[in-house]
Amino acid sequence: MGFGTGHHATTRLCLRALQGVDLTNQFVLDIGTGSGVLAIAAVRLGAASAVGVDNDPDAIQSADENLALNRAETVQFRLADLFSSALPCADVIVANLTGAILVRSAALLFHALLPGGTVIVGGLLEHEREHVLRAFGPARVVWEREEEGWVALGMKRT
Repeated sequence: MGFGTGHHATTRLCLRALQGVDLTNQFVLDIGTGSGVLAIAAVRLGAASAVGVDNDPDAIQSADENLALNRAETVQFRLADLFSSALPCADVIVANLTGAILVRSAALLFHALLPGGTVIVGGLLEHEREHVLRAFGPARVVWEREEEGWVALGMKRT
């Protein structure tokens, strides 16, 4: 029921970006977790722990069901609204949202990202790329891919 089965280009792009990050002993925050696939994958790729948040109770239920099937003990899912909840600070943040929500939430995500951390954003269309990059202004792009008109970016906080 939750978005993010791995069959959509945006999820595939975020998974590819996660594979390029050294996740060893890192805490990963998955914003808009949907099915939970990115949080679960992060732990499978070496992260110490991951928390996925979503504002949709059906998504959290779906993520919890996927967690039970995939047995990643250091993953948790929480029902929370990005704009009204305090986010924990993280080494890596994955946000597979929409371009408009990424622009609107850039400051919040940057505030939750630890110095030297990486933010991976997906869900934006090619024509939204520059607007999203401006919103994440001080970040340095370290990874970028496009698939089927969708773009994902990996950016480092300096």
